[in-house]
Amino acid sequence: MLGLLAIGLVAILVANFLILRLAFKPMRELESTMGAVQPGLEEPRVHTNFSDPDLRRIATVFNTMLDRLEHERHLSAQRVLQAQERERQRVARELHDQTGQALTHEIISLDLLLERTSDAKARQQLEAVKRTLEETLEEVHRMSQDLRPSVLDDLGLVPALRTLVKQATGPEVTLHVDGLRERLPPPIETALYRIAQEALTNANKYARASRVVIDLRCLDGQVRLRVRDDGAGFDPASIPEREEPGRAGLGIFGMRERATLLRGTLEIHSAPLKGTEVVAQLPLEDRHAG
Repeated sequence: MLGLLAIGLVAILVANFLILRLAFKPMRELESTMGAVQPGLEEPRVHTNFSDPDLRRIATVFNTMLDRLEHERHLSAQRVLQAQERERQRVARELHDQTGQALTHEIISLDLLLERTSDAKARQQLEAVKRTLEETLEEVHRMSQDLRPSVLDDLGLVPALRTLVKQATGPEVTLHVDGLRERLPPPIETALYRIAQEALTNANKYARASRVVIDLRCLDGQVRLRVRDDGAGFDPASIPEREEPGRAGLGIFGMRERATLLRGTLEIHSAPLKGTEVVAQLPLEDRHAG
C-alpha cells in the first residue's frame, strides 16, 4: 500500500512539474528575448500568440517598446552620419577654398620670383620649394576629395564613382552602371558612395588586390552596389557582430550601418585567398529614409 502511495505521489509531483514547466514556458521565452536585447543590433521580437491574455499584452507592450527604441536608434545614427557628412563638407570646402588657394598663390609668387632670379643656386632652391608646394597642393586636393567630393553634390553618384575610379591608386578598377537614368535621393547617393569608397580602400590597403570591379544597377525598385576584388580575402566569421573597441573591422560596421539606416542590406562574401565581394542593396521607394 505504501508503495502505491509513493508511486502516486511521485506521479503527482512529475505531473505538477510538467504542468508548471509548460505554464512558465511563455515566461521563459519572454525572459530569453529580453535578455537578447543588445544596443546596436536589430532586436528580436516576442511572438504574441500566447493563450494567456496578460502575456499577450506584456509581449505586445515589449515589442512596441523595441520598435520605438529601434526607431530612435535609427534616427540618432542618421543624425550622427548627417552631422559627419556636413562637417566633412565644411572641412573639404575650407581645404579647397582657403588652403588650396593660398598654396596656389604661393606657387604663382615663386614663378614670378624665378623669372627675376638669375643666380643658379637660388633658382635651384626656389624650384625645390615650388615642387614641395605643388606636391602639398596635390595632397590637399586629394584630402578634399576624400572628405567630400564636390562632384557627388553637384553631379551625383555615377560621376562621383567615375572620379573615384579615375583617381584610384593600386589595383585596376572597373565601373559598370546599368539602369540609372536619373539621380538618386541624396542619402542613398552618399551611403553608396561611402560604401564603395570603403570597399575600394580595403581592397587596396588590406587585400592587396590587383583588380576591382564596381557594379551599380537599379532593378525592381532597388539599387544594388557590388564591389568585387581578387585580393587575399578573409573569413567573414572572424568579424564580430558588434563593433568592439580596439578591434579592426575593415570598416564593415560603418558600411552595414549606412545600409541598415536606409532599410537596406549589406552582405560580405569572402574566403581566404578567394577575394572579397561587398553587396549593398537599398530600396528606392522609401524616399523618406534619412
